[in-house]
Amino acid sequence: MGKRSFQAIMVIFVLLSSPLVVAQSVVTMESVVILDEGDLGIEGAAVSPDGKSILAHGDESAIFVMDSESPRNNSKVNFFGSETLMDASFHPSGNTALLVGEEGLVLRFISTNNTIENAGGASTFGSTELKAISWNGDGSWAYIGGEDGWIWRFRSLDGGGVEAIPLENRGESDVNAISCLRGYNICIVSSSVDGIGVINQEHELFWIGGYGNPWVDVTCPSSITMECVVISSDLTIARIRVDIEDPSKTTIYDNDIVQLQGFEGILTGIDIQTDGNSLISLAPFGLIEHDLGESKSFHWLDNTDAADFDTSISGQRIVSTWGTGAFDGWIITDSGTIVSFTTVTQSEGGGMLEIWIGIIILGGTTLMIVSLLTSSSPRLSRWITKKIGSEEERKSVIREERLLSRKKGRA
Repeated sequence: MGKRSFQAIMVIFVLLSSPLVVAQSVVTMESVVILDEGDLGIEGAAVSPDGKSILAHGDESAIFVMDSESPRNNSKVNFFGSETLMDASFHPSGNTALLVGEEGLVLRFISTNNTIENAGGASTFGSTELKAISWNGDGSWAYIGGEDGWIWRFRSLDGGGVEAIPLENRGESDVNAISCLRGYNICIVSSSVDGIGVINQEHELFWIGGYGNPWVDVTCPSSITMECVVISSDLTIARIRVDIEDPSKTTIYDNDIVQLQGFEGILTGIDIQTDGNSLISLAPFGLIEHDLGESKSFHWLDNTDAADFDTSISGQRIVSTWGTGAFDGWIITDSGTIVSFTTVTQSEGGGMLEIWIGIIILGGTTLMIVSLLTSSSPRLSRWITKKIGSEEERKSVIREERLLSRKKGRA
């Protein structure tokens, strides 16, 4: 073997054996929509039952309604207030939505004409900061959670009044989120310290585990399996398998609570992407996919890729996401910036051809053999691309492997 051939082989060996340091995003950011000038202080967004409308809310009682597929079609709802609106939930009918916030404020959004009316306040809830709301499966009651462990069941009465009844057995820490199973009058509660609770059909609250973790959000993403996912700010995820016959017997086992590995940051929220799949928001700016069926979490959008797209956006806080397809959807930030995400299919041939031309020049006949081997083995080709390909080619291969893995898992 000649000296130059040996050196070329050694170069390739070093490249192939070097550790891979690359963002693992499977989506890329594309279109940007700005709701309004300045920092809007958006706190969240609710998706209508038909998936067509988004209701965003935040500081100074700001409310925006927009088209889920094209958020450029948006309008600010005419309402004036000083309280921050913390959460919102559409009625299962889609005709109205309730919004809750500071100073016991409850508002009702009428979707037919995009108007707002007061539905509660200090006379009902005192000055409690209301942080969470969710309608139960049949829309007969909404559950409202607030600071200091308060939870009410709430509904409108004929004649214009409201009924708000505190639940017994409440905790002492803030109720951060409530999510109800679709089609069932059973809901899951996440709290700052008291753990995870379940509300049964008789409006009874039972604490089922997870005491001490700062559980910040919960969603029940599947219309088929009676399971919910609760997240903690400290990169912990809990899987809740709800006992439909007797919700009080719902149990969280040790292997149902896992600490995410391979991720950095703070978990801030979770939203449904598709049936059975959720996106978990990270701070700093990033997204994690959670597959309920596989009970696994995957990189979706890494902060380094977000920073490459726009450093000002990557410094904002994700407050909500919604899906428009398996790998497509939108992100909304606290500043009121809305960004689309989608997969990128890279055309075959060009990038890899350039790499192989360079290898041939450096390595001669020996490296040509390597090229022939990889061309006959897609798996080997993908592996080498991740090692020595360009940044975009590496990300493309990671996306391809994720898609292949998902197809195999669902075959």
